Amino acid sequence: ALPSPGAGGGKGEGFDVSKTGDARVGLVGFPSVGKSTLLNKLTGTFSEVASYEFTTLTCIPGVIRFNGAKIQLLDLPGIIEGAKDGKGRGRQVISTARTSDVILI
Repeated sequence: ALPSPGAGGGKGEGFDVSKTGDARVGLVGFPSVGKSTLLNKLTGTFSEVASYEFTTLTCIPGVIRFNGAKIQLLDLPGIIEGAKDGKGRGRQVISTARTSDVILI
């Protein structure tokens, strides 16, 4: 769950990614659960995939078209316990996720 506004993560600390398209979907989850693989398969974008945690260290955007709409997907670094306190780039992940129209966990 994301913290409520004003509880951290909403202070402009996110990754610098321009919002494009008709909607934005943030891919949020633990490290090494397939977020990058999903982005790669759906969008043709390259986000490095490896068999170790925290392969993705920044936000990787990709775009798909669905029923005429352009939908931006954001591959975010894995989120871990203590993220709201900044552990594992958690504040950046939360701040960027909050800019999404949909969060896919």
